[in-house]
Amino acid sequence: MKDEEARRLKGQIIVITGASEGIGRATALALAKEGASLVLAARTIENLERTASEIREKGNRVLAIPTDVTRPEEVEVLAQKAIAAFGQVDIWINNVGRGLRKPFLETTEEDWNQLVATNLSSVLYGCRAVLPSMEQRRKGLIINIASRSGRVGEANLAAYSAVKHGVIGLTRALAEEEGAKGIHVNAICPGSVRTERMERLLPHVDKSSWLSPEDVAATIAFLACSAGYTMQG
Repeated sequence: MKDEEARRLKGQIIVITGASEGIGRATALALAKEGASLVLAARTIENLERTASEIREKGNRVLAIPTDVTRPEEVEVLAQKAIAAFGQVDIWINNVGRGLRKPFLETTEEDWNQLVATNLSSVLYGCRAVLPSMEQRRKGLIINIASRSGRVGEANLAAYSAVKHGVIGLTRALAEEEGAKGIHVNAICPGSVRTERMERLLPHVDKSSWLSPEDVAATIAFLACSAGYTMQG
């Protein structure tokens, strides 16, 4: 019974973007423990393969696909390769994102365009790439990683907050639109997370109260496992 409980996602095919480090890597490892077969995407193949190799050693099926999620054609290829390799995608996790802490009047056009491309357009591309196959099967789960800043405005995070509000709005709209077709669309909104990137960018900031990537991964795993039972058959 314990072994069965520990592999609640056996038979589920899960795509995770931004899987080479931080929340994406932690999520990949957490879902691998639950028995999922994984398709991992990120821009840097070296880091991506390190995560994939660690998961293969646990006996899981895993495919690493270098992908720039700000390019819609590459996201389409990611979905196509995942389906070609495994026959289906049960869960798609839009995890890629970047932050920007800067006063609003100092935020440049380039800052804004990069935030939109990385945090919002990438989510739209991921949903658009996987939804046709999920609609055909009339089941599936999409999890979008938003942010606490997408629920409340925060000083010096105006552009970031606006874009993450967009992720939440897209998620809510798709949940309404796709729910009748058997597809669940959820977003999670973590606060500050102690990732490798944030350690590099903010080495002197006290992060003792921040979430760990594993904390966020546990929430994602909870959603994935809960939906896993409803999507059997």
